[in-house]
Amino acid sequence: PLEKPPGEDVITQGDIGDVFYLLVEGEVDVYVKKGDADEMKVHTYKPGDAFGELAIMYNAPRAATCRASTNCVLWQLDRVSFKVIVVAATMIKREMYEGFLQKVPILESLNAGEVQTLADSLAEEKYADGASVCTQGEAGDFFYIIKEGSAKCFVTDASGDTKDVATLTQGNYFGEIALLSSKPRQATVKASGNLVVLAIDRATFTRVLGNLDNILKRNLDSYTQYTAQNI
Repeated sequence: PLEKPPGEDVITQGDIGDVFYLLVEGEVDVYVKKGDADEMKVHTYKPGDAFGELAIMYNAPRAATCRASTNCVLWQLDRVSFKVIVVAATMIKREMYEGFLQKVPILESLNAGEVQTLADSLAEEKYADGASVCTQGEAGDFFYIIKEGSAKCFVTDASGDTKDVATLTQGNYFGEIALLSSKPRQATVKASGNLVVLAIDRATFTRVLGNLDNILKRNLDSYTQYTAQNI
């Protein structure tokens, strides 16, 4: 580990960055200097915080000075090691997301490259216990896959009675018709405990892959099935 006494810089604004830091002990103050003005303290890092990743990801000069305010102990990671770890983590995440997508019938016409592109476009969202992910009757714009946790589906009938009709767990998906149209949601989905979902909206899907109508037409049976559901 690297040790720094109070007042010594860990990172200096303007320098070329090639190391990422994890603070193990102590505190590090962050200062930014603009033009001829005095440097200004903008943040304090505490044990467990990490910093310096932007400069080594984008080959950019350090955007701030990080100075030890107490005796500090830090772990260092060089640019090459950092990028290897980031790429490996990205590949693991992509493979997991692709596995989820390959189980979705409406997407079965996608080829391997399209599945990979879609996996990279998924956004992670978190919901607390009881929070609604989507609500019956609202227009559907997002498609969801459960990454962690579980959710319950509720349907309210014409008389106002609400029933718990299904429980969704990791890998289950819902709202896929939203990729095809703005048909109102047929159920309310709520988090059952802490919930993490992967989401993509119709506009993003269309931007990265094109119109789902055209993709479904590769498989006429699927096209007939899903357009019929949308009537």
